Amino acid sequence: MDEVTITTDIEATDQLGLLLKKLELESSGKGNLQKQAQQIVERVTYLGCELKVIEVDGISSAVQIRSKKPAEDGFVEIILRDGNRLSLERKPAALHISKGDFERLIRDLKEIFTL
Repeated sequence: MDEVTITTDIEATDQLGLLLKKLELESSGKGNLQKQAQQIVERVTYLGCELKVIEVDGISSAVQIRSKKPAEDGFVEIILRDGNRLSLERKPAALHISKGDFERLIRDLKEIFTL
């Protein structure tokens, strides 16, 4: 199985949840960018917004995914690159997420990276 490195930038945490500023994943393997984007949109449904693919750039091998409808206080943006790198941010404010959903997010993204 491919090695996945996870880097997080967390603004605050308590017993129930956290404020996630940024999450980055990098895999030693290289997956199928189109399948990864499709799986993220289908499976990551618990961030308080529906996600959709905004742009696919075949030249730079990148996909931009964002909240379908931005909330009053911001939107979620995911950038996939080369089938082995991902960054997730909520702009401009941090994403409030329960610890259970955060763990699920990590599991889901790691699984998606094996596609």
